[in-house]
Amino acid sequence: MNPEPSNSNSIPNLLRDLRDETSTLFRQEVALAKTEMKENVSRMTGHAVKVAIGGFVAYAGVIVLLIGIGHLLGAWLVRAGLDEQVAQWLAPSIVGMLVAIIGWIMLSSAKKAIAHDDLAPRQTIDSMRDNKQWAQSKLHPSS
Repeated sequence: MNPEPSNSNSIPNLLRDLRDETSTLFRQEVALAKTEMKENVSRMTGHAVKVAIGGFVAYAGVIVLLIGIGHLLGAWLVRAGLDEQVAQWLAPSIVGMLVAIIGWIMLSSAKKAIAHDDLAPRQTIDSMRDNKQWAQSKLHPSS
C-alpha cells in the first residue's frame, strides 16, 4: 500500500511553480536592468555636463587672455617699469593662464570620472548569476 503523493508536490505542479517563479524573476530582472541603466545614463550625463562646463571655462580663459592683452597694454608698462615688449604680454598672460588652468583641472576631473564609470548594469548581472544558481539548485536539488 503506497501513499498517494500530495498534489502540491507532484512533478507537474513543481514544474509549473518553477515556470511561474522563473517568469516572475525574469520580469523583475528586466525591471532592475532598466532602472540601473537609467541611473547609469543619468550619472554619465552629469559627467558630460561637467566636461562641457570645463570646456567653457577653458575657452573663457582664452577670451580673458585676448581681452587682457588689449586692456593692460599700457598699464603694465608704466606700473611695472618693465620693457615695453615684456609688459605687453605678461599681465594678461598670467590672468589667462590661471583661468585656463582652472578649466583644465575641471576637464581632467570629469574625464577621469567618465573613464572610471561604465553603463553596464552590474547589479543585474550579479543578480542574474545568482538566479542561474538558484534555478540550477531547483532543477538539481541533490547537487
